[in-house]
Amino acid sequence: MKCKTQPLGVLAVWMTAVCIGAVGTASAEWALVDSSSFAQLIPAGEQCVVTVRYTAGSLNVSLPAENLTADALAALEVAPDWLRMDLRDNFRRLGDTYQDLYAGMIMDAVDPYVDEICFEVAHLAPQTLSSWMNPDVLVENVESLYAIDAFLPYVEIVDYENGGDYYSTAVYQVEEGESVVEIELPRDHYYWYIVHPKLHKEVPNYINPNTGGPAAPPTGVFWRDFLMNHSDAGYPLLRACLDTCAVLWKSQQNTVDNGAVGALTQWMQDVMTFQSYPHHDQPVRIYRQHIGTCSVHSYLTSAAARAALIPTAVDVMYSDNHKINEFWDRRWIAWEPVNTYIDYPEGYENWGWNIAATFNWRGDSFIWDTTDRYTEVCTLRVNVEDMEGVPVDGARIKIYSSPCVSWGAIAGWTDWSGEREFLLGDSRNFMAQVTSAIGNYPPSGMTTVITNSAVGACYDWDVTLPGTVPAIDVSPDTLPSNPLDEYCLVVEYGVSGEILYGMNFDDGNEFSNRTAPGHIDFFICDEGDYASYAAGQPFSAFEIAEGSSEGAVSFTLVSAENWYAVLSNESNLVMTEEVNVTAKLYVNAGDIVAQEDEGQQWERAHLRWNSPNPFNPDTRIGFDMPCGGTVDLTVYNVSGQKVRTLTHGFRPAGEHVVAWNGEDERGNPVGSGVYFYEMRTDGFRAMKKMVLAR
Repeated sequence: MKCKTQPLGVLAVWMTAVCIGAVGTASAEWALVDSSSFAQLIPAGEQCVVTVRYTAGSLNVSLPAENLTADALAALEVAPDWLRMDLRDNFRRLGDTYQDLYAGMIMDAVDPYVDEICFEVAHLAPQTLSSWMNPDVLVENVESLYAIDAFLPYVEIVDYENGGDYYSTAVYQVEEGESVVEIELPRDHYYWYIVHPKLHKEVPNYINPNTGGPAAPPTGVFWRDFLMNHSDAGYPLLRACLDTCAVLWKSQQNTVDNGAVGALTQWMQDVMTFQSYPHHDQPVRIYRQHIGTCSVHSYLTSAAARAALIPTAVDVMYSDNHKINEFWDRRWIAWEPVNTYIDYPEGYENWGWNIAATFNWRGDSFIWDTTDRYTEVCTLRVNVEDMEGVPVDGARIKIYSSPCVSWGAIAGWTDWSGEREFLLGDSRNFMAQVTSAIGNYPPSGMTTVITNSAVGACYDWDVTLPGTVPAIDVSPDTLPSNPLDEYCLVVEYGVSGEILYGMNFDDGNEFSNRTAPGHIDFFICDEGDYASYAAGQPFSAFEIAEGSSEGAVSFTLVSAENWYAVLSNESNLVMTEEVNVTAKLYVNAGDIVAQEDEGQQWERAHLRWNSPNPFNPDTRIGFDMPCGGTVDLTVYNVSGQKVRTLTHGFRPAGEHVVAWNGEDERGNPVGSGVYFYEMRTDGFRAMKKMVLAR
């Protein structure tokens, strides 16, 4: 919790003494009266609140507004379990029209395409999903993927299903020395670097190869099917180059006799001429032009490789005005078809380059550094805080090293801790700037952070921004002199992940990068302190947890008022937290001391405990009459309102049992909670508590 707190002191000791095990006091007879479980995204600046309504003996949950349409909610039920939160997050960042458009696409999808289409919708940036992209391209992309899989001998798409947690991936044959081994691609690599339809800066769409502009089919084509099954006159067909490849690659450096990777390397050399030419981002236009320098080669290589089910990314070297590719086989492997470079990352410094930084590109526009694969490196550790020393999340760090093209050598964003670490090349000078919602450093331009970087050195750059991060001013509460033990609230929570957002310099899209675990602030407070908290004023609370990733709290409510358990993400500027919460409310079901009218002996009659207790929906109440008399047996709710008269009239001496079916006087079922039943007869009065748990 980026908040002002003091040590908890005696609070933890008191809770240990009062709450034994999962719930309540050592002497209490606790019965469950209400519970709630939910999984929720909590955006920056918002919170989830579990309210104990003391009088009603029930829970109420208040969640951040998501503004999801009915179709979007229905599509979430179709999605694989592991994708639902990512899909939910992207839906909430889209307008209603686009939510319904993509939700309909998901609900109309058929096996085995559902998970891949869900992934595309979950992991294309909102700017792309709401751009001039033809949504039909997402379906064709997946259909082509499976059609191509049917005839490639070195790879097979496999599907896994465990109830709602279903997914696909690819299994490869890889030659290593004299043997061939079978390798299964990690699930996320399959979706990000084979399925994902966006390669770099382009908008996925049907493109006219002759103009590079959007066009409806059949004039417009999408790169996966087009590159695999079409060839311009005089050029080889990619499919024909691959259909005799028995392995993904032969684990060899710099040779085209290297399985599918080698065959695709030769195909690129056959269809492209390396020559200066105006750039184009769309692979089908690049193919039709058959000419260009490193950037267009890297885009076309990535598209052709993904068409061939080879997991591939574009790798960017802006400090040397160059782009190459990397493919995955248990590690990222440098690949540049122009020079027949395969698994030869040292080749660029062998040219005499002094690489400053390199980074890989993901389809939602997230980037990460890969510099240590291409050169010896130093480490730059950046720590960003506000004026009061509070970590700043989501601050963007741009790093520049002259000479450099475009906006800089690399960029990164701070996480929950306010930190970001970079691996940078040696013997270079580096400048940097931090920009954030609470201010920039320096205010304009850049400042030098490393001079003549040394191999293996670690450099620390501590940045203080001019603004302040929102903070919660909370301090530990103290016990009242006579705490109650009527209710016990148990809250178990886990923060399974957190989502960082940032804008990519190259295409202006906002990525969303999820990491685990997440962090949340937690506390429990009474009505008065909750009002102060809601007004942004200092307040006191129990069970304060700062930046917690999980917790299990058992708290006996110490006063007869509403209580509030809060999971707060109000001290983050950017990051969304993903929480899973179970809250349970227990009531002390111990006996209430029988009361008697003055001057009368209550022993003449006796009211017994109902059984079962708790109950659902029926219970039986017994009472004893030593002699005959008029008996009133009545059920009340916790507000003292009469719910049902169970008996009214003369009863003879002896043992009696009356049933209650959990309905009121009109025959309507009443809700879960605490109820009281009272017996009155000839000056005798007694009351006991019972719990209805539906």
